[in-house]
Parts: sequence; structure tokens; C-alpha cells
Amino acid sequence: MKFSKQEQVLMKKDNSLKKLIISNKHINVIEPTENYYDSLINLVISQFISRSAAISISNKLLLIFDDTVFKEEFFENLTYQQIHMLGLTKNKAKCIKDITYNFINNDFSQKITSLSVHEFNRYFLSIYGLGPWTLNMFKLFSLGDEDIFSSKDAALRRAMEESGMVTLGSDHKDYDLYAKKWKPFRSIASLHLWRSLD
Repeated sequence: MKFSKQEQVLMKKDNSLKKLIISNKHINVIEPTENYYDSLINLVISQFISRSAAISISNKLLLIFDDTVFKEEFFENLTYQQIHMLGLTKNKAKCIKDITYNFINNDFSQKITSLSVHEFNRYFLSIYGLGPWTLNMFKLFSLGDEDIFSSKDAALRRAMEESGMVTLGSDHKDYDLYAKKWKPFRSIASLHLWRSLD
């Protein structure tokens, strides 16, 4: 069975993770996206709900807009209330409106390359409704960062508990501490943890 260099390193670092990787088989590294807006809107939709529910809501919205990806012009001239009426919570509606404003008026995409990591993190978190979990998921799924782990992700915590890595109900810092052994490939470890729950 063929595994990537990153997966081989992870298997040497952690026996519990090794079992998951062998069971899952090889998972491809996430390629960075070129459509940051679509990616971020999908992440906002997926906040606090299951993956299947998020996909269902995204597909329903794209059907309304008659397109395959989210674009700034879909939400640019809609009010918070109109976005909310499409089936999103008021907070998500406000967040999408703020994201849209930042893409159109503040050149969000340009900031990814022009700002330092610390500056971009601060800028990202200043947008309404975007917290540390969304920042981490954006870096992992949109920017292709290979070393992202978020103890705020309930599915990751559950996978670690089921694999006997961390005791059920442990403090978030215990999950972060355990995940440190997977550096610099924590994203690949996260992908295998998520896959183990499928």
C-alpha cells in the first residue's frame, strides 16, 4: 500500500494514528483553492452544523442562484434579512454580508499574500462571525496549509477519543498537546481523523 511521505512520517510518530492511516488508506493532500470567496462562504455555512446539513444548505442556495459556486454579486445587494430568509441564521447572514463587503471593498484575496501571517490572522478575525475555527479551516481547506489542527472541532475531538488518544471530556488543551506530536503535518492527521468517522 502506497502512502505519502507525510503519512509515513506521521505513522512513525504515533502508533494510534498509524492504525487510522492504514485503515483509511492514502488520502491526498488538499490543494489550495483559487476561489477564496466560495470556500469561505461554504465554511460559514458549515459552522456549528453537520457536514451533510452544510452540503444540503449550500446546494439549495446555489440552486436559487443558478450557479455552481458562490459569488460576491449574489449577496452584494441583499440585506441581512433577505440573506436570513434564504435559510441561514441571522448571525451567518450578517457574517456573509461582512465577508462580501471585505472581498469587494477591502481586497480580501490580496491581503492573504500582502500581510504577514499575524496581520492576516488579526484581519480575518476582525470580520463579523469569523473565529479561530473558521480561520484554521480556511488555512487548511483554502490555502492548503499542511500543519493545521483545531481542538475547537468537535469531530476531531471525537475521533481522537474513539482512537484512545485522549480521554472523553478532556480539556481542549489536552487535544492540542497530543496533536503537537504530528507537527509539521497536523492537517494530514486531521484529514485521517475526520475520515475515521465516516
